[in-house]
Amino acid sequence: MSSSPVAAPVRSDVTACGWWRPCTVQLIGEVPDGQQALRVFLDRLIASFEDQGHTVLDRSHGDVDLMLMCGHIPQGPQPLRERIPESYPPLSAMLRQRHGLRRNPRHVVAVVEVPEQLSALPHADVVAAARTAMGRLGAAKVLFVSRGDAPGQVREVTLCTMEGGHPTEVDGIADRVRDRLVTAACARQVAEDYDTVRDAITAEAWQAGTTPERLAAAGRRMGELGLLSPPVRVSDFVSEQLADMYEIYMGVRGFSEGMLFAFDPDLDCLVVSASGSWDVDKRALTREQVVAVEPRLTDGRRLRVLAPSDVLPMQPSVETWEVCALMEACPTVRVTKDQSGTWVLDPNGEREVPLIRAGIHAHVGVTSSDDAVIETVEPDRAEFPYGFGCGTDLTVELARNTVRRSRAVNDPDDPRPYVRWPLLYHGEMAVELWKPGLPPQPFRGLLDLYGTAVRFTPDDVPQPV
Repeated sequence: MSSSPVAAPVRSDVTACGWWRPCTVQLIGEVPDGQQALRVFLDRLIASFEDQGHTVLDRSHGDVDLMLMCGHIPQGPQPLRERIPESYPPLSAMLRQRHGLRRNPRHVVAVVEVPEQLSALPHADVVAAARTAMGRLGAAKVLFVSRGDAPGQVREVTLCTMEGGHPTEVDGIADRVRDRLVTAACARQVAEDYDTVRDAITAEAWQAGTTPERLAAAGRRMGELGLLSPPVRVSDFVSEQLADMYEIYMGVRGFSEGMLFAFDPDLDCLVVSASGSWDVDKRALTREQVVAVEPRLTDGRRLRVLAPSDVLPMQPSVETWEVCALMEACPTVRVTKDQSGTWVLDPNGEREVPLIRAGIHAHVGVTSSDDAVIETVEPDRAEFPYGFGCGTDLTVELARNTVRRSRAVNDPDDPRPYVRWPLLYHGEMAVELWKPGLPPQPFRGLLDLYGTAVRFTPDDVPQPV
């Protein structure tokens, strides 16, 4: 039976979520002359923060959870992306200097007024305009305030994130935008929390392993299917001068979307694609661009990278923390090698492994999927009403939550060997399970579903409110 995505109920009171906490907020920069809609929206947003118990500061040294930064995009006949001005250094750097900030705020959000309704633009156009604004203004998130026909009227507000999310609010705008921003502020980054264990794998064992080649082959096929896009360069959105500044001072040249992972019974570890910020094209992975990690997080949050002898591994994909949480939360099964050297299910097998054998993360939108073949676990919008980026503690908790709610994972009588779940605003995850009927090689059966049992498009990722 085929199913289409359905809207999950959204918790109306975000303060009842277990992860919510009061935040500190500061607004810097002047509202440009004549932009009444922006002024009205900011007044309502600040009041909404205060009503919910957050602290709004007039001054700080930058040590705040949310820094709202007023920007300006001039009017004109050109498309939105072409009108976004660039300054060197970017606006965020100038405002920090002007306001005496000594620390980088945890979340800088540019707020700009525009005549366009971003909800009416194609997904790809919104993502391109948003990333252009992020690069030129120097903020990882942008709020586009769409003005109405009457003076001071706010027609809609769109929150754009680096992952490609752009949900638009049209009702209860200030309160819902507040809750989205607070959600992002409450999500703590964990993607730098890892230790490298030197000489954890012998050079011979690493070279003999077949899992890196399996990931590379799967990446190539994902590229052919349209599940992986070409890497994104900062210079695609800003001048070469500004791109050089980002590279020199922040070590950022670009990124590539998506992720692949598989458990390797020979090495008894998880093998993942390297971070896309390290000039990694996941459609053309090399052995040096995959990373071995322990499939368990230390203290529930810290990652251990397992370095082969004489190898300095790259940083693992930002999604690796949540993948380890998946591995920890799922049941285990036993496997053994058959005569061909392939690992197969065996209740008396020599090796105990996580039920999840392999999986992918792709920035695509799914329009329908066949429930008889692949289980869909809908978002838990009671506990996680709004989206947040990968590589955070909330994403780790979301992974554990998803495993707990999966019937295919937890019910031995459920024959489905595949599970997928949408990630709000920027794509989805899908995994294959060690179950009877699974093809012998990782990824093959899972990727066979995309375009058949799973219908998707890379051009229109859903943006549910």
